[in-house]
Amino acid sequence: MLSSKKNEGLVRFIDKFLYKFLTNNVEVMPRRLCKLIAYFYTDARVRKIYWRRLGVSMGEGTFANIGLIAANNGENNIWIGDHVSIAPYVTLVSIATANNGVEINQLPYVSTVLTKNSPIVIEDEVWIGANVTILPGVTIGRCSVIGAGSVVTHNVEPYSIYVGVPARKIRNLKTGLRTDIGGE
Repeated sequence: MLSSKKNEGLVRFIDKFLYKFLTNNVEVMPRRLCKLIAYFYTDARVRKIYWRRLGVSMGEGTFANIGLIAANNGENNIWIGDHVSIAPYVTLVSIATANNGVEINQLPYVSTVLTKNSPIVIEDEVWIGANVTILPGVTIGRCSVIGAGSVVTHNVEPYSIYVGVPARKIRNLKTGLRTDIGGE
């Protein structure tokens, strides 16, 4: 019993030490370490601080689960509103390019249509399911739900449920009516 209490005290001490160290040293951390902390550190408060350093703005009361990935090259072009719930392993891609490709990046269709660098905006009160991918230039409307595993390629209307690959609207949350089959 006594050793259990000592262990609990030690764990609390280490937790507080790590929290203070990580939050006080955000600006001096190398970018690669910042990404690792933002993606996988167990404390959501710490992850949120590191996401801000990496160019992802999160509003009050927003919770991003472990495994959130943002492909944005550190640009401040991903904005997440207040009280947004983000499930594990969501990917936000605000910049899409063939990166190291030489010839592929010179192809007209690739350079004018597929290569994109556009902001992502997630409005207030949105719920994003696990393993969702949101592509460049997308705005997710207020109080919307994105079903797990969906790939969002276009804007999402407020108060709606979107699911699938590519994501499509299936329900209006204000009326409760299904939209994929013309209502219930």
